[in-house]
Amino acid sequence: MPTFITRPGLWKILLLVGIGLLLIAFILGWIGFGVPDWHAFHRYNYSSQEYFGLWSYCQDQTPLFNTVCNRWSTAQNELFNGSKPSFVTTADGLITTGMIFLSLGLIAAILAAILPLLAYLAAILTLTGFVFLIIGVPIFGAQSTNFSKSRGDAQYNKRYGFWLMIPTIVLSFLAAILFLIAGYLYQQFGFGNVATRSKLRQPVGGQRMLGPANQLYGMPYAARPGIMPNPYQYQQFAGQPGPSLLSQYIARRMPRYYGGPVIVRRAVSVVSQPVGTPAYVTPAYYKSAAVAQPINAPLINLTGRTIVGPPVRTA
Repeated sequence: MPTFITRPGLWKILLLVGIGLLLIAFILGWIGFGVPDWHAFHRYNYSSQEYFGLWSYCQDQTPLFNTVCNRWSTAQNELFNGSKPSFVTTADGLITTGMIFLSLGLIAAILAAILPLLAYLAAILTLTGFVFLIIGVPIFGAQSTNFSKSRGDAQYNKRYGFWLMIPTIVLSFLAAILFLIAGYLYQQFGFGNVATRSKLRQPVGGQRMLGPANQLYGMPYAARPGIMPNPYQYQQFAGQPGPSLLSQYIARRMPRYYGGPVIVRRAVSVVSQPVGTPAYVTPAYYKSAAVAQPINAPLINLTGRTIVGPPVRTA
């Protein structure tokens, strides 16, 4: 697996890019959804232009250079004998549902910046909206063209409201894919949320260089073996485990306000010692032996005290 994929912060980049793409799709989609400029036509070569969208039907008044728009509820009674074209109703329901799911996906994606596993929910909602849009928009496009052909309109074309839905569909699909990848990478290699720093501090002198209190700069080393260097390898001798995840976590969150360990050197006597006796204390029963002298040899007293008898070895 490439090294850049295992980076702990890669999922953040993908999530933020996906949110940006979905936000653009959200803006373009709702603009296109609300305007009546979807399908335009001229009944005759020199007649005024008429156009309609999901909600309104409009007519350009050529002599006065103004436009009159009515809701479909009014236009269908005046122009279509009380019945709105069926494809408009079908496309209206599909596209409305798709835009609602798209909006919910954007909300879930923003919350995923705090709770990263919500990226999966954002992907599902966005994909659902994408499916409804990719079904509804082509239905309107094809059926509106057939509608003009069946009436014998002299000219007809699609306007910007319809074309705004095309980038909405494409961007929503890309955003959903990025959300899925971001959620997977977070589960495999990520930690924390978008506000958590991903750059880990390097070991200094065999120990971790600790930062401020209550800040987590990365996952414990044993949580993702092989991804990050293990500064405790020198402790893992035969049969000796490394530090626990809890100890690593505490060491990385809490600052060290105390000095290093104090090592006290103690001398060890060569002679075997009884249990409980300090190794650096000379035992009471061990005394220096006196030098052997003849019985008639004069005593030399260098201490100035009264000598009771000759020196005797007691041990």
